[in-house]
Amino acid sequence: MPLVTFKTPERVCWDDEKAGLSFFIVAQPESTAKWRENPSAPLDDVVYSQDVFSFKKDSDGFSRVASEEELMQSFKTKDTTAVVRSILSAGEIKSKEFELEVEAQTTTAMNAASHAANVASEAATTALEGVKGYISSFW
Repeated sequence: MPLVTFKTPERVCWDDEKAGLSFFIVAQPESTAKWRENPSAPLDDVVYSQDVFSFKKDSDGFSRVASEEELMQSFKTKDTTAVVRSILSAGEIKSKEFELEVEAQTTTAMNAASHAANVASEAATTALEGVKGYISSFW
């Protein structure tokens, strides 16, 4: 069976040791290195959104969108575009690559979709019969 290689989105991380915070953005696979070669490229071609996420280094790693106060403390600005550019420039790129057997995955997905369609069709038929019965009760 043929294997297809997939890459996860890049998580570009930057740590502020002094504040005890980690910041990250989510970029399209293999886009950060290309952007670093041409930083004038539009950010929309690199990142999925201009949200900057943060979490405390001593936490369980649960992240949230960074507050303006955190951005000011760590980056000296609350301009998210500037922060995204800063993280893209200096952050560590984290990404994963994995392989899937395409035929097996496709067959499994098609079987699941077929089953879901059958269930939906049965539910729609049952609902339609119920509506018909309800309407006929008025005639």
